[in-house]
Amino acid sequence: MGGDYGREAYLKLMVARDAGIRRLMDQGFEFVTNAFRRGAAPKGMRAKDADTLMAWLRQDGYQVEVATAYNETGDALPSMASIWRKPKARSEPLIPPRP
Repeated sequence: MGGDYGREAYLKLMVARDAGIRRLMDQGFEFVTNAFRRGAAPKGMRAKDADTLMAWLRQDGYQVEVATAYNETGDALPSMASIWRKPKARSEPLIPPRP
């Protein structure tokens, strides 16, 4: 019988392997994806790198953190980064209060 490699199982594995990822989750960050570090994608593969994805998330108003990426068996993936996001705290309410 194979292991459960669903999203929840993967998150549990990352938390068990990496205290930094546990801290990110405790701080309210959510896992977005693993992405290749700049220049690490295999030749001929079209992929957005981690820096590009993080820039897009910041433009969309997220606080972004990066951590070590792991595969389904818990081995670190040095050519990849694990991207995490959390909505930035807003200084103004989206809807102004009524007078």
